[in-house]
Amino acid sequence: MSTTESAADPRLRASEACAELFIRERSTSLTIAQIAAEIGISQRTFYRYFAIKADSIGPIFDWTTARFNVTITDAPEERGIREVLQQGWRSMLGDTNAERTRALFPLVFADPEMWSLFLRKVHDGERTLTPILARRLGIDTASTRARAASAAVASATRIALEQMVLTDADPEAAFMDLIDAFEGPLLRL
Repeated sequence: MSTTESAADPRLRASEACAELFIRERSTSLTIAQIAAEIGISQRTFYRYFAIKADSIGPIFDWTTARFNVTITDAPEERGIREVLQQGWRSMLGDTNAERTRALFPLVFADPEMWSLFLRKVHDGERTLTPILARRLGIDTASTRARAASAAVASATRIALEQMVLTDADPEAAFMDLIDAFEGPLLRL
């Protein structure tokens, strides 16, 4: 994640600090008082940023969705959809974020409130991806195919992360296997 982006957004900066704390402690079972003290903010500020503890990782999920969408939007038109989606994965959860992805998601998966937040963020990401993917595929944004294509990509992300947590699968390889499974007429130009 870019330090410029987190420096400009105190909620994102606090979210990153929370994620680092959860990873360091290998647990999300910390009190708000412990979290606030460890990341250097008051409890009042914590609650101003996040309604509940699970929300503390929400800005990271929002950042990953935005990063994925920008990558898909900015990819050259001549690049195939599979290559573009792989580049999107790398920009949001791979490359410089791969280590954090591998360390954070087992904790998220084990915490019912954080997993619920993640699932809501996946759904939100699916909705924001629909018009971007529709333009990329040259189809009507309001079409069922556009919605199904974005659902396939969102589901591939979720399932790949689940496979990483449950079987120690390489998440990028799992994502690409799922994209291949969904590709057919759904993601074909």
